[in-house]
Amino acid sequence: MIQTQMGKLFMSTKKFSKKRFILLLLAVILLAVSASPIIAQDEAVSVPTAEHDAKIATDWMYLLYTLVRDETINAPAASRFYAYAGIALYEAVVPGMPSNFSIGGQVEGLGMLPYPKDGLVYDYPSVANASLATVISGLFEEANASDDTFARIAAMREEQTNLRLETVDADVLERSLALGDEIGAALSAWRADDGYAEIKTYDYELPTGDPSMWVPTTEGRPPLEPFWGLLRPFGMSFGEQCNVPMRMEFSTDPDSTFYKQAAEVMKSVDNLTDEQKEISLFWIDTPGLTGAPSGHWTLIETQLVEQMGLKLDRAAEMYILVGTALADAFISSWNLKYQDNLVRPVTYIQANLRRNWEPFVQTPSFPEYPSGHSVASGAAAEVLTTMFGQVAFTDRTPIINGHQPFERSFTSFEAAASEAAISRLYGGIHYRAAIENGLRQGRCVGQQVLNNVRLRSIPQGE
Repeated sequence: MIQTQMGKLFMSTKKFSKKRFILLLLAVILLAVSASPIIAQDEAVSVPTAEHDAKIATDWMYLLYTLVRDETINAPAASRFYAYAGIALYEAVVPGMPSNFSIGGQVEGLGMLPYPKDGLVYDYPSVANASLATVISGLFEEANASDDTFARIAAMREEQTNLRLETVDADVLERSLALGDEIGAALSAWRADDGYAEIKTYDYELPTGDPSMWVPTTEGRPPLEPFWGLLRPFGMSFGEQCNVPMRMEFSTDPDSTFYKQAAEVMKSVDNLTDEQKEISLFWIDTPGLTGAPSGHWTLIETQLVEQMGLKLDRAAEMYILVGTALADAFISSWNLKYQDNLVRPVTYIQANLRRNWEPFVQTPSFPEYPSGHSVASGAAAEVLTTMFGQVAFTDRTPIINGHQPFERSFTSFEAAASEAAISRLYGGIHYRAAIENGLRQGRCVGQQVLNNVRLRSIPQGE
């Protein structure tokens, strides 16, 4: 039809003026446009996750850090909190990430999770708000937290809800919160079967009669989480998968490697420089004063969101991968700690080198090998380096948590991990073998998470 009219037009050009020809041509073009399908311009669609800023993520992660600190959640348990929070965030927003997929069906025990209904609009920050509130509340219920903690969680949910109401319709907001609650409930049910409830009922018998074996170094403090290595991991297949044997024979012979590594600890503490003292305190991450070692890396992630301008999609990927790597790092390191049950430097040094010697920081109440800080930091750095490459950054975590008034700058994630690890030598609580092998073990953990917690079919780095 259109072609016929165009033909007639060109056949009659001699009969019309140039002006009339142009008018007729415009009329034909309008006729063609009116005959084409019309796409509604006001059809509502869900805004993709990549178009949202990451404020919902950083606000919740910072709140989680402060709650872990204020409730004095111990180091292994804290890693579990950050992991499940990262999963709750990611699973809430992954429907708005077309190139990504859920971890449901990938990790042990987790099936398909609730998903947005076709044809309906959702606000992914609001889905995340409810999912995080539900999962975090469940974790603190398990920990018998204070009423104040639950009030702060509820207040954060309400605050974020009111912020979204400024730009999102009420019906979309309500639907999104409901979906987030469903996702959070499903994740909480999955969490309940990770073995945590069972290990709390086990009895632990402290080994005795062998000078190489760990003994508590602070009176009245029981062994911390002796069965943590039995928990269900996230990316690892089993708790022992990344174990790195010490391969340093225990000995009290002054010519032995073990004796010399203990002497190195003593000498380091006796001759600490001001910077080494600062490094030791910067990474001390004492539960109750800070949000624990995993919390330190979580705050590093939060600072990276601002530095790198990450949107909600990339931030969610980071929090789930680093969070699960940190949790697996504590499962991995605690599994080996209570297998080896190695004596702490303070005990060995006082028995064999100097009776009145004391470390720079207080020795924690669990076996020495490997260094938990080293395994955790190695795992976090492995994931972050894979995701973002070599990134120089300044860590202001102590300033943020109000514990120490200083900051430290690093030229890479590996540099930060190495410093976190060596800080335990400066503190006088780990031998070099526990530190160096711990970093190796952590890198293995990080790779297991990257290999087995797949977020998209293409490489998970940039």
